[in-house]
Amino acid sequence: MSETIITALIVAATSIICQILVNRSNRKKRIGEEEEKDRKRAVDAALKDQQFQNRLARIEEKLDIHNGYAALFNEIQTDIAVIKTEIVNLKEG
Repeated sequence: MSETIITALIVAATSIICQILVNRSNRKKRIGEEEEKDRKRAVDAALKDQQFQNRLARIEEKLDIHNGYAALFNEIQTDIAVIKTEIVNLKEG
């Protein structure tokens, strides 16, 4: 074979090898970027879940307070009924 053909084959092989290496490097970079995006999504989801849990806890706390007031109003209603009965007894007596 002539030197020109050998040189052309070496250049072609080198070019192919370089292209393979570049493609492999780009693929690794792309995979790394996708993994980073997945990690960010997971962190964002965890933060949203934590915010949701915090909000739910605050709502439950407010509900407990509300239920306490409902029980208090029930006691007040009973006390008012007792007072009414006593007033009626005082008027009659």
